[in-house]
Amino acid sequence: MATRRGVLAALTAGAAALAVPSCTSGGDADSTLTVLHKWPEGEHKAFFEHLRKTFEKRHPGTSVEMVAVQDDPYKQRIQVLTAARTLPDVYFLWPGSYGEKFAKAGLTYDLTDAMSGKWANSLSPSAVDAYTYEGRKYAVPISMSGKYMVCNTAMFEKHGVDIPETFEGLLSACDQLRQAGVHAPIAMGNQPMWPGVHYLTSLVAKLVPKDEFTRDLDPTTARYSHPGYIQAFDHLGKLADRGFTPSANGISSDSAKAAFLNGQSAMMYSETNQFSTFREQNGAPATIAKNWDFFPFPSIPDGDGDDHSLTGAPDGFAINPDSSKSELAVDFLRLITSPEMAASMLSMRDRPSVVVGSDKRVKDVQPQLSEALEDLESVKNFNIWLDMEAQPQVAQAWLTAGQTAIDGSRAPELILQDLKEVSDALR
Repeated sequence: MATRRGVLAALTAGAAALAVPSCTSGGDADSTLTVLHKWPEGEHKAFFEHLRKTFEKRHPGTSVEMVAVQDDPYKQRIQVLTAARTLPDVYFLWPGSYGEKFAKAGLTYDLTDAMSGKWANSLSPSAVDAYTYEGRKYAVPISMSGKYMVCNTAMFEKHGVDIPETFEGLLSACDQLRQAGVHAPIAMGNQPMWPGVHYLTSLVAKLVPKDEFTRDLDPTTARYSHPGYIQAFDHLGKLADRGFTPSANGISSDSAKAAFLNGQSAMMYSETNQFSTFREQNGAPATIAKNWDFFPFPSIPDGDGDDHSLTGAPDGFAINPDSSKSELAVDFLRLITSPEMAASMLSMRDRPSVVVGSDKRVKDVQPQLSEALEDLESVKNFNIWLDMEAQPQVAQAWLTAGQTAIDGSRAPELILQDLKEVSDALR
């Protein structure tokens, strides 16, 4: 089992040159609850400000100091704070092996007893399970995001394209659109590398048995012997050749999204937490806002994995076990997962809360998002992003594998060999 010292050393790697940022203010530390999260943008900022004010009103004499840092800088920030043992009272934590790394090292407050009963039962079971390690709950999920193929229904209708139900059908739809003059049937920008990994996450889940994949996540037992891995790289390469934006590895994810919004592409692989960008009131052209739909990643009937699983993951918060305000921190997490705040999260952020039935409290929910929420609640198995599930070095190898499969610079067999070598070196 990983030790706190071992995990601290791993998290510190590459962070020594960074200055340690403070999560405390000049006020009375005993009356201040510090919170660190990864959503500094406008609508998210407004929601968390509402959350802060509501909590302070319920706890007179207590102030909440929030620091928000975007994804990649957040990872650096948490590394430094962990190494310096200055974690805030409450902090954002991804699920998968990333979060379990903190739980193994004793860097998370045990929430099992606090969440027992009504609290846990009010939340999506799959989301709660994602933050459970060795039977103990180490973080509280607040929102859930699922990954779906989004399509321009007007373009589909114009070119006589049907919603594809199988992977081969998706490739055929791409061929049909290209023949009709659509340069990039699927908008794809893999410059940040994670979009390619999201495709691989879905492909591997459908092509590799769950027990073999779970075994391969641990470098001490990994074999990567199932042919489904090679098939996944091959399938991603075919998608790149027949459907993706040309030279996708050099294009930003924002540019790819703009191509879809501008009607240059007919599809994109999108998360439910991005559905709000397709609203006209949020800047989407009317031609898109009134003509889009979504469908699950197409079936691969002959795959050896779980063809009905869905790629996605919850977002959640953990509590610093060394915090002197753990009871206050628990109350903060209870508030953010209350029915009222869950409704505010959906109405203010367009983010699906993990609180069951929260969408019924909001009137103006996108029809597509409402439908997606129903689907998310029915999903039994979620595939957490590969770059969050795998060990850090292997996660980087997966990111590289996605780029390599997309540009076709190495055969699928050699991509798997590269990945396996990185994993074997960690034995």
